[in-house]
Amino acid sequence: MKTKIDIGPKIREIRLQKGLKLKDVAEHTGLSIGLISKVENNNTSPSLSTLIKLANFLGTDASFFLEKAEKKEETVVCRKEDRRVWTSNDDKIYFELLNPSLRSKKMEVVYVRIERFESPAEKYTHEGEEFGLVLKGQLQVALENETHVLNEGDSIYFKSSVPHAIYCANSEPAEAIWVNSPPIKIL
Repeated sequence: MKTKIDIGPKIREIRLQKGLKLKDVAEHTGLSIGLISKVENNNTSPSLSTLIKLANFLGTDASFFLEKAEKKEETVVCRKEDRRVWTSNDDKIYFELLNPSLRSKKMEVVYVRIERFESPAEKYTHEGEEFGLVLKGQLQVALENETHVLNEGDSIYFKSSVPHAIYCANSEPAEAIWVNSPPIKIL
């Protein structure tokens, strides 16, 4: 059984601890009050860029919102049934965290299934570096002003500070293993 992560209450808790109102968060992140409220009430799952904006503004990293109680900090095995799972707002991207924990880790490893066939409206950036390996299908990786088409077995490595977006090259879903270092802790 996949584990659903209860992100919203954690976001609200940090916001309230800092004495912030929804409008304060909205003004500083560019997100709407309605979206933030829906995320806090678990009525919608935040996109990766939304989660990163909220985490940055609230002074934490996105992994805090995705952490669940760990059985053991030293755990090195991540059983399939224990993977943390989440999807994008539009349910076009499905993620499974392959690390047993993100605490004090230098990288985040994610299995991703992508069904988004068009480039997202905005590219995103964050600290670190990324590596992706296409397991099935074709992916397009838009980096600043160039787009790379990756076929099954192809990989890519780039600095995460370069504006980027990842989506399918055609109408067929794609699967990949994606590594972020340091963890962006989404996703």
